[in-house]
Amino acid sequence: MTVLLQLQQQLVDLLTTSGPETAMSAGAPVPAAHYFADLRATVAMVFRTWPVAREYASTPSLAAALDTEHTSRIAQAEPPLNTPGKKKTSKPYTAPPANSLAAGAVLDIASQLLQAADPHEARKRLTPLVQRLRDADRALSTYLRRPAWISQPLRAAVKDNWPAGEELAA
Repeated sequence: MTVLLQLQQQLVDLLTTSGPETAMSAGAPVPAAHYFADLRATVAMVFRTWPVAREYASTPSLAAALDTEHTSRIAQAEPPLNTPGKKKTSKPYTAPPANSLAAGAVLDIASQLLQAADPHEARKRLTPLVQRLRDADRALSTYLRRPAWISQPLRAAVKDNWPAGEELAA
């Protein structure tokens, strides 16, 4: 619970009028409002690509909570596949979790992914998620990376047009 309480305090601090005006996101400071947009997009990436980000879970119990939540989301995404019209199979992955433990767990991971020390580290952390998301759900991948959705530093970290091999460079 200590991990989740620290995360909660960090988020509350960003929401208060006397709190910091910026937060680190993808290796660069961004306005607090942009940080929350980045957090939301990263949460969706974590859910859609789970268990790719499992290594960022702060505790085994938080990872287990996301295992359970992901199983539920897969089940929610199945029925639209067999219906006519627009499939909307991404919706279960972008909706916030109803379970508070799962919400805390995914916010913890998304926060860690965004707290990269520099843009190169951000790209290194996010590359596995971006690659998996692109393979699993091209429409969601494109939607989450729209300029209206995420900050410029996060867009730079998740862009598709990296030079060959750069995304895996140390």
